[in-house]
Amino acid sequence: MTMDRFAKLTHWIGGLSRRQMIGTSVALCAVLFISVNIFAARALDGWRADVTETQVWTLSEGTETLLSDLSEPLHLRLYLSDRLTEAAPQLASYADRVRGMLQSYADQADGQITLEVIDPEPFSDAEDRAVGFGINRIALAGAPEPLFFGLAATNSTDGRSTIPVFSPDREAWLEYDLTRLVAELGQPEKPKVALLDGIGLSGNPMMGGAEQQSLAMLRELYDVEILSGDLNSFPEGTEVVAVVHPQGLTEPTLYVLDQWVMGGGALMAFVDPHAETQMGPQGMPAPDAASDFAALFEGWGVDFDATQAVADPTYALATNRRVQGRDVNVGNPAWLRLDASALDQDSPSLARLSAMVMTTAGSFTTGEDGPTLTPLATVSDAAVLASATDASNRFGDPRDLLTSSARVDAAPVVIARLGGAVQSAFPDGKPESSEWEADHIASTEAANVLLSGDADMLMDRNWIQQRSIFGAQIPQAFANNGDFFLNAVEQMAGGAALADLRGRAVDWRPLTQIEAMERAAEAEYRATEQALLDRIAETEAALRDLAPQDGDGSGLFSAEMVAEAENLRADLLAARAELRQVQYDLRSDVEALQASVTTLNVGLVPFLAAVIALFFALRRPKRSVPTRVAA
Repeated sequence: MTMDRFAKLTHWIGGLSRRQMIGTSVALCAVLFISVNIFAARALDGWRADVTETQVWTLSEGTETLLSDLSEPLHLRLYLSDRLTEAAPQLASYADRVRGMLQSYADQADGQITLEVIDPEPFSDAEDRAVGFGINRIALAGAPEPLFFGLAATNSTDGRSTIPVFSPDREAWLEYDLTRLVAELGQPEKPKVALLDGIGLSGNPMMGGAEQQSLAMLRELYDVEILSGDLNSFPEGTEVVAVVHPQGLTEPTLYVLDQWVMGGGALMAFVDPHAETQMGPQGMPAPDAASDFAALFEGWGVDFDATQAVADPTYALATNRRVQGRDVNVGNPAWLRLDASALDQDSPSLARLSAMVMTTAGSFTTGEDGPTLTPLATVSDAAVLASATDASNRFGDPRDLLTSSARVDAAPVVIARLGGAVQSAFPDGKPESSEWEADHIASTEAANVLLSGDADMLMDRNWIQQRSIFGAQIPQAFANNGDFFLNAVEQMAGGAALADLRGRAVDWRPLTQIEAMERAAEAEYRATEQALLDRIAETEAALRDLAPQDGDGSGLFSAEMVAEAENLRADLLAARAELRQVQYDLRSDVEALQASVTTLNVGLVPFLAAVIALFFALRRPKRSVPTRVAA
């Protein structure tokens, strides 16, 4: 632009009125905004910045590895009705995330994945293909026609896999579901897992028990073969053996398991001092709900006491119990809600997990000269080892476990990996009853065994709740138990491509500061509360003893008895008043914190915003007021 044109432009701008200047500025800003967005969409395509807390928009290293090694081209068809977000605005952000994640898969796959987004119009060929693939119709209020929000994937042969509907309750598992779908189409044969199920993971159709979600997820990635009876071998191609709640295993079976470990095989053992979810005859609680694997543990140098359970106030799970004739919500120290601080974040099977629930769990130790025990989940130093019988009592006060049990020298380990040199539990060789055909192996220098002190952790009750979405029952996780199970299987089988996909977020965000205050207040007032409850019980018993017994012939109180009864009633009223004050004090600090947070959000933050706005308003330069000159 020449100086002459620049001067003319400057003169033209200077001649604009204030209203014309504002209108021109707004128009230029709009043009600049559109231009920048068009430039960014073209020049910065594929560039993303994920600032979310759990990195929900970032593909994990395992997914990127899988996508970079794809040898089979895949075609992904996202069936997404344009009218879906109009009928259900709450799905708009989730639909954008699904579309964005799928595009990231296509970008990372170096041309091996093509993505097609399809709006299946009613009565169109696209709708017929969506139904043919198994995509579910979604009927929403306000939508005249059924809508679609699902995915169909095919490979170059006849392989196909679908996600019938993207449920918001599965958003925490979105990357896992997508990568599982890609992995299924990319691997012609699933690895094999042998399972000895002693707790009921496979369900019981006769009793109406459904297959547990942890086993259902395992079947999606592995060929799971459930074993029973005496074992003399494992199915050909077995990569991992999982033993869940072993009870009454025969000597041949124990020997096969021992030799599997001695030969370098991967073994997962889930034992339990008391399995609450184990069902006995006719659906009643099992008469013996303990498992310990003692015959093998003793030979391998592992110490596990099935008569003791870990109780820890730091990770106590809140439960409802009837204590002293009243329903109360108390922390059950034998039911553990382990957060990230209790889990080994350096382990690939636990690195991305945020919570696990274990109920009435045991702990593991080894001797100084024994094999290597690597802790994966460890409770706090405040834990005690309580009687498993007391810990499993559903009618007692669980807080009594902390006062009636002895502290331990070191924090108990509830999940661990057993490695290093391990001697066979059968030093005399193969027993006569065994039909194991291979030669006896006396020891191994590199054992590959995972130990868990709780078998209930794999049952739905400990980590899953069912939600009804679009008329279907959808499992929603509040803990990462199933994620840990699959991660551990993959790590032990040597395939870690999917191990860091699970558990990025679960629907469980406890108020940790408030819970810590509740635990501290409970510890401070617990002794006083119990003393007052005992005092009330003794006073009530004394009043009952003062009442005339039937058949004594009098039916009257003496003056001394009346005076004593009045004193006892006064003492009873005073004790109850003190108890109410103690129970009030138990919550006062927590309620004060809640009130402070409410005041901060409702009052202080808007007040500070107003003060800041007023400060900048006062700092604006004052314009001189024009004076009117008299004629």
